[in-house]
Amino acid sequence: MASLKTRYTNGARRGFYRLGVILAELHVTADLLTYAGLALNVVAAALIVAGHFWSAALVFGVAAVCDALDGAVARAGRGPTRSGAFLDSTLDRVSEILTFGALAVYMARADRLWELVAVLVALGSSLMVSYARARAEALGTDCTVGFMSRPERLVGLIIGFVFEPWGLLTVMVYLLAVLTSFTAVHRLVHVHRKLRAEERAAATGP
Repeated sequence: MASLKTRYTNGARRGFYRLGVILAELHVTADLLTYAGLALNVVAAALIVAGHFWSAALVFGVAAVCDALDGAVARAGRGPTRSGAFLDSTLDRVSEILTFGALAVYMARADRLWELVAVLVALGSSLMVSYARARAEALGTDCTVGFMSRPERLVGLIIGFVFEPWGLLTVMVYLLAVLTSFTAVHRLVHVHRKLRAEERAAATGP
């Protein structure tokens, strides 16, 4: 599973980088794409609340492309900056809160209690997955383990929105709640073990 994810992630990154080179040459900035992605997520959230899931999937998909391209444009241009990375990471969290929050409002209005609970679990777990990586990197270690990272969550939501008339949104919400929670726990255990091993190695010395 890890090798499969690595292959498609690297392939997608190469493809987006090529587009990033073109956009950078057209003087499109990474920050502009970051703000555009947030604006599109606001529109998608309104469509989700209204129950227009096909339209939401389209807008949300374009927002996801902007989200993927901002880093590619930064790498293809003058290089990633700390301010840009901070802006991108922070607004990604805002976008997730908007999306899952809108979906929670829709479920609450439809009296779909269990789906509402699953959406809230998925939201909390998504934030924990991102926080675990950010905190691990701040402590000087990597944390990319686990399947359900942000790109997989975005794809899962888009699939759920497109096939909502056939009940797949409910299935996808439950899957996101379970798999994202598992990823959060996986990262917690992975980072804790890695830091403990580094601490033991430092304590014993050369």
